[in-house]
Amino acid sequence: MLAGRLALALLYVQAGWSKVVHWPGIVHLLTHLDAPAPTLGAVIAVVCELGAGGLVMLGLRTRPAAIVLILFTIAANWLAHRFWLMQGQAAAAAEIQFFLDLAICGGLLLLASAGPGRFSLDRR
Repeated sequence: MLAGRLALALLYVQAGWSKVVHWPGIVHLLTHLDAPAPTLGAVIAVVCELGAGGLVMLGLRTRPAAIVLILFTIAANWLAHRFWLMQGQAAAAAEIQFFLDLAICGGLLLLASAGPGRFSLDRR
C-alpha cells in the first residue's frame, strides 16, 4: 500500500510543483484549451495536485484526498484530452492519455476504498 500510495501521489506532487515553477505556461495552456477561468483553473490544479497529492503521500486524510484527486483528474482529463474532437496522431495520443488518466483514477478509487495502509499518518 505504501509503494502504491507514494507512486500515485508522486505523479500529482511533481505535476503541481511543475505548474508552480512554470506558472505562465499552465495559464497559457488552459487559455488555449478554452478553460472558463484559466488562472483560477491553474490555482485549483496546484492546490489539488500539491495539497491532495501531498496528503496522499503522507497518508493523512487519504480517502477524501484520493476522492479530490479523482474528481480533479476526471475534470482535467475531459478538458485536456478530448480525443473525440481531434484527428490523426493528435487524436491517438489524446486517446491514450485519456485512458491512462482513467486508469490512474482506478488506482485512486482503490486507495479511497482500501485506505492508506499500515504506514500512514491516518493510522497513528
